[in-house]
Amino acid sequence: MSVRKLTARVIGSLVLLCGMASAQAQQHLPIADPFEFEPDFRWFEPIYDADLADMKPSKRANTGWFATYDRLYLYGSRPETNDVTFGEADTRLDHGAGHRYELGFMLPDADTGYLFSWVKNDVGAFFRQRHERANRLNEDEQPDLNAGATNPSSPFGYEAIPGVGNNLGFHYRFVDELDSLNVVSFDSYELSKTWRMEPYHYGGILEPMVGLRWFRIKDTYAASNFVSSNDPEQILVPTLETNFGNGAEQLTINQAFTENEALTAQLGFRYFKYINRFMVSGDFRVFSGGNWQSSYKNRWTETVVYDTTAPITQGAGIDRILREATPEVHSRNEEFFLGFDVRGDLAYQLTRDFTVRCGFQLIDIERGLWRGGDGEGGTVPGGDNDQDYLMVGYTFGLTLNR
Repeated sequence: MSVRKLTARVIGSLVLLCGMASAQAQQHLPIADPFEFEPDFRWFEPIYDADLADMKPSKRANTGWFATYDRLYLYGSRPETNDVTFGEADTRLDHGAGHRYELGFMLPDADTGYLFSWVKNDVGAFFRQRHERANRLNEDEQPDLNAGATNPSSPFGYEAIPGVGNNLGFHYRFVDELDSLNVVSFDSYELSKTWRMEPYHYGGILEPMVGLRWFRIKDTYAASNFVSSNDPEQILVPTLETNFGNGAEQLTINQAFTENEALTAQLGFRYFKYINRFMVSGDFRVFSGGNWQSSYKNRWTETVVYDTTAPITQGAGIDRILREATPEVHSRNEEFFLGFDVRGDLAYQLTRDFTVRCGFQLIDIERGLWRGGDGEGGTVPGGDNDQDYLMVGYTFGLTLNR
């Protein structure tokens, strides 16, 4: 037999075997084909109660591509740090807000599919104390200088007086001393395989799921201190008065930024049931894995020295500004990460494919979270590497074809 004929027969056999294997794989392991679903885009087609009454639960459970969006209002628990100034530890919940996006599909014949979800929620709570700048003019005594004139082009709505100088990082002559109470940014990315079970006797449907979930949680700690020659409630530190005289101000900020990158396995289910135009649903997920933690801290100082040849109350100009930042100090750690996610929703069907819904969500990280930074060295008080974090609140959203 010639080499050419042998080669042709081998190639033909391989093609035939690949075709048979592909056909068997599609029978036992259905693979999603994006072009298999052909939506007619009549999402706003009206639907009537009579149509819903005659429809079985298995038929009302949509197949194909689906998408959801929810606006989140989740409160977050405070960190456990060594700073006892505001001393309520993690017993307080602070208001937060965010979003939840979901995208997925369910195969029509196999009752299986995939789900991608992104949850984001930010919490920010500060203790704020405002101080006057040394060169702030009294508008009643100096009306001709127009010290408080508004300026739409200014980010803060106030115009600085030429030659007098601005606030430390702002455009008006006050400084806000901020101490963080609870500042955290939460991001969660989920990819899960889902299955749809047969409806129960009373119409409820269960969808088990298993997948991976990646968390990115960033915590910020900041404490500031402002001393001024013009504030009667404060006393200048000796070194500041010795070095710059009584016409000086200084703002010091100690800060720490802590990042948590957790990769977990996730197991859960979704249960839903139709009641006329309403759908009641509940989700439960439990996740566990490793958390790779990192943190860095530094101190930032800005000193403003005024020209005291003119009285401070007359708006003395700035002589010089000195800025100093300490080198960043980095630290790392690893922890075991564990938690669960519970959701409940009540949806109302508006059209054939669109529903509106409201509900609640609770995300509880039981352990493995680092907040507050590294306390070694005295720059910031620091926090434990193995903390918990609770988020709970209400949601409003919209679904398409789910």
